[in-house]
Amino acid sequence: IFFRLATHMYAPQSPLYVGEGPYYEDAYYGSPMRDPYYSAGRPVYDVPPVDYRYRDVPPVIYEEPPVMYQEPPLMLRRYEPSLQGRPKVPKLYVAKISANCLGPWLLLKEIGVPFELVEVDILNGDNHTREFLAMNPMGQVPTYAETDGTVIWESNAIMRFICDRHHVPKHYYPKDVNLKGRIEMALDWRQTVLYPNLAKLCYPAMGFSKDKSRVSEGRENLDKDLRILSDFFLRETPFIGGALPCVADYSIGLPLLLLYATDYRIPAKIREYLENLASKTPAWNEVTEDLKRYIARL
Repeated sequence: IFFRLATHMYAPQSPLYVGEGPYYEDAYYGSPMRDPYYSAGRPVYDVPPVDYRYRDVPPVIYEEPPVMYQEPPLMLRRYEPSLQGRPKVPKLYVAKISANCLGPWLLLKEIGVPFELVEVDILNGDNHTREFLAMNPMGQVPTYAETDGTVIWESNAIMRFICDRHHVPKHYYPKDVNLKGRIEMALDWRQTVLYPNLAKLCYPAMGFSKDKSRVSEGRENLDKDLRILSDFFLRETPFIGGALPCVADYSIGLPLLLLYATDYRIPAKIREYLENLASKTPAWNEVTEDLKRYIARL
């Protein structure tokens, strides 16, 4: 108490005095004259209290957080030599008689995304040129090139990529976890089980393979595969994802057209499935025209 009274009584009356009480504009910030808690027996309201005990604490320097992710230098993003050489619309490289190419092609047509269709003559080896291999070292179609230089191959991966990149109706590739899981399961089943058996049976008849030793094996396996398709994936709904087609229907339904190149007896429910799929996709005839014409000439 004596200290507070003494400092108040003997405080010099500086011309820089700014108000009643022990608030003075002096150069020494540690002066007891700057007592924010006492001023002539009443609180001071015009100047906020300041705690000078922490005047020597160094200021906090906020640094930018470290970068946790950097885009890897993917070779699939470097196929274009310059920005001027990049396409203004995405390009889809296809062989029109390849069933694997029809799914991404049909999806782009149905969702209305502008794109350029580039036909690759795989029978002439155009997919093994230096230019094509620089874009896709696998030398396969379909291959999808976006306007920013991103290149995606594998038909199912292309359709997933298109649905994630563009705003498409949700029935093609739903956000619902359970339904999306069902579609992903169908896509993987098609890739690992159904299509290899289709190739064993249909490729020799299509002229894509000379190995006929596995035709019988493919025929037997397809009997089981098509029962799984009809009795499991199409048991309750007309399409795999529900009442409307999804990317799994494009991935599975279009290759089934290869069966028409053989003497395989397609079950009635599978034929009905293909008819429903064609009726719900206006671009179906345009996309499948060359493949059907090729099969008709066999």
